[in-house]
Amino acid sequence: MEMVTKINEYSFQQFIKLRNNLNDWDNPFLQKMFRKLLQNDYEQLEAELEPYTKKLSSTWRSATNEIARPENAPTIRQYNAYNERIDRIVRPLEAIQLTEEIFNDGLFSANQQPFKGIVKRYFLHGNGEAGITCPLACTDGLIALIEMFYDEVPQAVRDIYEHAKNGRNGQFAIGAQFMSEIQGGSNIPANVLRAVAHDDHYLLYGNKFFCSAVHADYSVVTARIEGTDDIAVFVVPTWLPGDKEHERRNHHTVNRLKWKLGTSELPSGEIDYNGAIAYRIGPQNRGVALAVSVVLTRSRLDIGFSSAAFVMRAAREAMLYARFRQVFDRKIDEFPMAAAQLEDLQDAAKRMAATAFAVYERFLQTDNEDAVQAFATREIILLQKVFASKEAVDKLRLAISIFGGHGAIEDFSSIPRLFRDSMVNELWEGPRNVLLAQIYRDLHKMTKTVSLQRILQAMFPNVSLEQLQVAQQELQSIMQIDLTALPTMENRQAARRWEQIWEELFFTYQQNIVGNLEETTILPDQLLAQI
Repeated sequence: MEMVTKINEYSFQQFIKLRNNLNDWDNPFLQKMFRKLLQNDYEQLEAELEPYTKKLSSTWRSATNEIARPENAPTIRQYNAYNERIDRIVRPLEAIQLTEEIFNDGLFSANQQPFKGIVKRYFLHGNGEAGITCPLACTDGLIALIEMFYDEVPQAVRDIYEHAKNGRNGQFAIGAQFMSEIQGGSNIPANVLRAVAHDDHYLLYGNKFFCSAVHADYSVVTARIEGTDDIAVFVVPTWLPGDKEHERRNHHTVNRLKWKLGTSELPSGEIDYNGAIAYRIGPQNRGVALAVSVVLTRSRLDIGFSSAAFVMRAAREAMLYARFRQVFDRKIDEFPMAAAQLEDLQDAAKRMAATAFAVYERFLQTDNEDAVQAFATREIILLQKVFASKEAVDKLRLAISIFGGHGAIEDFSSIPRLFRDSMVNELWEGPRNVLLAQIYRDLHKMTKTVSLQRILQAMFPNVSLEQLQVAQQELQSIMQIDLTALPTMENRQAARRWEQIWEELFFTYQQNIVGNLEETTILPDQLLAQI
């Protein structure tokens, strides 16, 4: 008897084609949000962004997928054929070309119209960290730090500033920031890297244990001034003039590259300094304050944008797949459980995006605010870093589940990579417990002169007085308990509730920012109708 073989002709091509042809700008919610935010500048921005995001959503997205493959992970070549130490960071050609193309767009240059650079950076986050967005955030901090003391710095630092901000012969510099040490982690005051004064600069001696973007041209580094208790902040060239072509690093070595959970395309390493030339920026006893207020604040804002962009991309792709994929007797989005999860994903994507831009707008006004408003903005930035990065992990895990078993396949979808990157975001620039403890200390200090009621109203101007009063009473009660002492049953319970109260307030703050944009979808209706 002849066997008949039945061929399974099932195909994912309809979903793949729609997903791959989807421009990230084709998002009714974002377009409406940007129109409201930018008002008269919207039309000009739209004309420039539509082709930018088209390239980002296609050519660059394909490149980031290739760069992310395990066999393309960055490696280090420490010696050349002549036994000379070079510490060359080896990255795939796609990564080098993509980095040059994005940085050479001059996102920080004076030619960029207001908000254009940060909007582009938000969309770039949709492709994951990709060895791109961390260096961009670090370059932002580098430029801002030098700008603050531009009139005081030597010409060598002004040249660095020009290279990073406006480019040199069409090439723009890449920045990094190295602050963590093996004994202290996020505790910058515990730094022991030595800075020895020498003529108009300093020489650095010691180790930095977690250095992301070790391929960068310049880095912001914290170190202790020798013979003092002062922590200062420095700008350190990776190569001195004329040395990059010969692969001679500025008196430092890269010991190894880190094997990380996420942001795997970004080369992170450990560095030993042996007399590296460094330029102090600002007063020598203000390094911690400058590192936090200027450099880390911008990185924390960037985590708000990246968390929002990760969830936005995941939500859109999950919605497309759920409309395409038929299981059992219907499509995924026709099951109530799945439909509710998709609604939660879309809600989070909208809340997080709108809040990221609202917080950034507040940050830009900091110099014009009184002390209470400026304090409130700093605390909101911390809260966004804590809860946006936390929610991104939760929602990306949820998005993966919409794909079922396919959600775990790294080359079926980029969402697993975004999930791993988001896990790193939770830790980068301070894990949750550290930042919540910082808010506790900040409030204890500020409430010596300003009432907690006034602080909360400044932090959450769109939250009802009734909700703020309830939160105020409970927060004041918790502030009577020492959350910085050794653990007890009482302060552990208080610490849990401390986090819950802030999360509830921040969620309401997000919801009220979205406001009447809530009903606008993140995917064009006509696109879903094609499936």
